[in-house]
Amino acid sequence: MSTAEATPEAALDPEPLAAPGPRWSKVLGWLLLAVVVASLAWAGIWRLNGGHWERVETASMGTSAPVGTLLWVEPTNFSDLKVGDFITFRPPGQPNVTYSHRVYTVNADNTISTKGEIAAPDPWRLHASDVVGRVDMRWWGVGWLVKAAPVLLIGAIVLRLLVWRLRTPRWKLPVSIVGASLLLAMAVVIYQPLTRAQQLAFVGEAGGARATYISTGLLPLRLEAVNGGHADLRAGQIGSILSTHADAHGKYPISLKPHFPFWWWVVLVLACFLPAFWTLAFGLPPERLPKHRAAGAEA
Repeated sequence: MSTAEATPEAALDPEPLAAPGPRWSKVLGWLLLAVVVASLAWAGIWRLNGGHWERVETASMGTSAPVGTLLWVEPTNFSDLKVGDFITFRPPGQPNVTYSHRVYTVNADNTISTKGEIAAPDPWRLHASDVVGRVDMRWWGVGWLVKAAPVLLIGAIVLRLLVWRLRTPRWKLPVSIVGASLLLAMAVVIYQPLTRAQQLAFVGEAGGARATYISTGLLPLRLEAVNGGHADLRAGQIGSILSTHADAHGKYPISLKPHFPFWWWVVLVLACFLPAFWTLAFGLPPERLPKHRAAGAEA
């Protein structure tokens, strides 16, 4: 009895796949790597030339350097300093503490006095040995990123290992997006950089109490009294409102909440749709056969 030879190729061969488009993800990956390497090289050169970085942690410089600003500080000659220069220094007798204020006066005894934007003049006089350097650049908000770097780096490594272990290419991009979103949300919860404010004063007035705050977060903020007025603040800005309605305990409640202009909402909505736009433009990666099926198809 004659039999026909089975052809596993006909049963196992998948439908032909469309030729993949340009590997934009790899191109973007290499571009990102180039930017990172160039940035590290630039930072290394800056450091070798005596420069260093300071992260603003207090609100004394107002809008000139809000909390979370990263300062690029370069060495300077003490004799070249003049009124208005933004400098970093160590107060006399406090070698482990650094401040960044403006030069307020140049004194006759070859010392300088300093002052923050929203504070009274500092009580000390600085000598050449106290000055660390002059602020050359201010990067708004980047100080928060530096502070969160340990959490972000460790989380990024864990996420990368998880994505690398996935066998199905189609899952890599969704898992990367969801994982990165969760990682960013965790950093925001831990460090709370978005909506913050520091109370500067709360004094009684005729008919109520006046509250004065300074915004120390990244997002625009609205300071609002119950059944009263409001003040909109950006990072480092001071605002005050009069609260005239006390609660049952005789206190005057003040609310603080984010306050986005319309164009902020447009940007946020577009950012949420970026994965969908990417998929529409470049598509999903083609489905690949598992290795054992591919080997059977070639047999």
